[in-house]
Amino acid sequence: MQIIVAAVVLVALIAWIVVKNDEMSGLGRNVKAGTLRHPHGKLVRAKATTVIPEEAPLANRIKRSMPFISSVAIIAVCVVLYVCDFTVLGHSSSQLLATLSSTGIVALIIAAEATLRAPEAARTFWTYVYALVAGVVCALVVWEVVAAAASMSFSEESTLLVYGIVTCVCYMLGSGACVALLPSKVTFERTFEDGAKRSITVSTRSAAYSAYVAMMGPSPTKED
Repeated sequence: MQIIVAAVVLVALIAWIVVKNDEMSGLGRNVKAGTLRHPHGKLVRAKATTVIPEEAPLANRIKRSMPFISSVAIIAVCVVLYVCDFTVLGHSSSQLLATLSSTGIVALIIAAEATLRAPEAARTFWTYVYALVAGVVCALVVWEVVAAAASMSFSEESTLLVYGIVTCVCYMLGSGACVALLPSKVTFERTFEDGAKRSITVSTRSAAYSAYVAMMGPSPTKED
């Protein structure tokens, strides 16, 4: 498991370095054509090919990003399994409820809905990864506090149900908040001094984004 995690982190780091290198290509004071950083020389023009967004209030972004549907559906399934196994059938344990409460597929589903709720330009693989990690971290932190209280206040069976519900809520809050806080994305067509044209999608919070907008002259039409 550690090897897999290390490999994923390494690949993500390399990909981030490559992307950032491309974003800054042609920018800066000392631009030398043909180098790894500036293969096409100085950037002479940039043009937005998607609308430059105006950031909505944080409260609106959080409301829009919360994956309510999948979270409520999974919580409902947990309750149904609990009622069927422990109340109706009189079982002393529920393998299905235990599996659903602890399996990673719940986090995957909730993070997927959160990603789909993001603006179209932000529905990327990396948004999904960020939402997934945020949901899991939120669940891990919160559950450490809830677990102790639940174990003292509820029966073993009820604790399992509480665990499932609390975990789903944490996944929802973590993934939804993460997507809401992520910056918007804008695609630009760049023209370099050697005539090469390259398109790139950048975050509205990146240094490259500010440089691209400054090269466009008057601010383009904005929309929510």
